[in-house]
Amino acid sequence: MPTPFSELTRFTAAPAAVHAVLVDPAFLRARAERSGALEHSESVTDEGGVVVVTSSRTVSTAVLPAAAARFLGTTAVVEQVERWDPAGADGGRRSHLTLTIRNAPVTLSASSVLAADGPGSVHTLDGSLDVRVPLLGGQVERAALPGLLQLVRSESALAQEWSAGA
Repeated sequence: MPTPFSELTRFTAAPAAVHAVLVDPAFLRARAERSGALEHSESVTDEGGVVVVTSSRTVSTAVLPAAAARFLGTTAVVEQVERWDPAGADGGRRSHLTLTIRNAPVTLSASSVLAADGPGSVHTLDGSLDVRVPLLGGQVERAALPGLLQLVRSESALAQEWSAGA
């Protein structure tokens, strides 16, 4: 059974400025480098008004729980696709994020809302982590989720830094 999570980040910048950072290829590269990725690639495309951000990061599994590292080996390839809907009247947007680990039964799925909040904005991320390993899946989810959420918080902090200058 997937393990749910929810995160909220406040920005001093308006939604349009925050979104511009989140889809900026330079920001995506900085995000991958800050996360310690050994290798990474990013792309941003427009599919009829939907902005699609695709990234791939090769990461060391040394930071993962031992149970997860046993399944993955010394490195893992994390693939992420985020699809941002067109902006609403207030500049806010919705997105859907899917994060998978290549050759592993792991999927993180989330929906996000980037909305105006006074002169700034708020970004909410609600989703679940699903590890499809019989008997151990829930245990691996509970062990891995704190690390994944720390990564989300680190990336949010970087986005806050970038958007504050926007």
